[in-house]
Amino acid sequence: MKKESKTGIIIQARMGATRLPGKMIKPFYEEKGVLELLLQRLEKRFARQPDVAMLVATTVNPSDDLIAEIAERCGFLVFRGSEEDVLRRFIDAATYAGVEKMIRVCADNPFLDMDALAELIRRTGTQAHDYIAFSTSEGTPSIKTHYGFWPEAVRLDALKRVADAITEKIYREHVTNYIYTHPHGFSVDLIPVPREIEENGNIRLTLDTPQDFEMQRTIYARCMERYGRIDIPSVLETLEVFPGFYEQMKQQIHLNAK
Repeated sequence: MKKESKTGIIIQARMGATRLPGKMIKPFYEEKGVLELLLQRLEKRFARQPDVAMLVATTVNPSDDLIAEIAERCGFLVFRGSEEDVLRRFIDAATYAGVEKMIRVCADNPFLDMDALAELIRRTGTQAHDYIAFSTSEGTPSIKTHYGFWPEAVRLDALKRVADAITEKIYREHVTNYIYTHPHGFSVDLIPVPREIEENGNIRLTLDTPQDFEMQRTIYARCMERYGRIDIPSVLETLEVFPGFYEQMKQQIHLNAK
């Protein structure tokens, strides 16, 4: 019986950001940036799992030297590849890490749910789907939403098939876009997001603008100081303390619709 390969947690991060330059390193909580905080949470939860490899995928742009330094300081492997062709960067990063299946994590999601990531690792170990993601009741993968809680899983072979078949810029920039917009050509597993999240469509916890940053910094600090953790229940309870944030999030959703 063939031994199942490791699952790679690949964190996508770079310094370049049009609306919030330097957002990866801007002090977010206890003088640490969102990248360092996220890597520390990942290391605490998954570093001792023998079936998991973790790697930060950034670019060859000199401005991302600092991303590589932070990742290495946190004990993560680093792969540097194309800035524009993110699809190729992920394929090469997975090959470098020696993994056939990967969980894609966007570093601008400081409230990434670790239990959801663990569920994706479990499913990639028992299923052979090309793509696994959390989704709304309408079948929209979480990567296309503004919630910011969930990663997505994809197999290396599926990404290679996409890379061999398409050249359109949108599919090279957005790693899994072709797969979930052409599901007939792939094996896809969609996991429903919690009802209490979908029923509140104004939750926005992806970090993209200065307004996002200020709100999320307050929420993060409150969660850590009151609950000592970052997870969906603590975030929802914290938002009850700051109900005005929902209106601000609604405005940001409208201004930054995907």
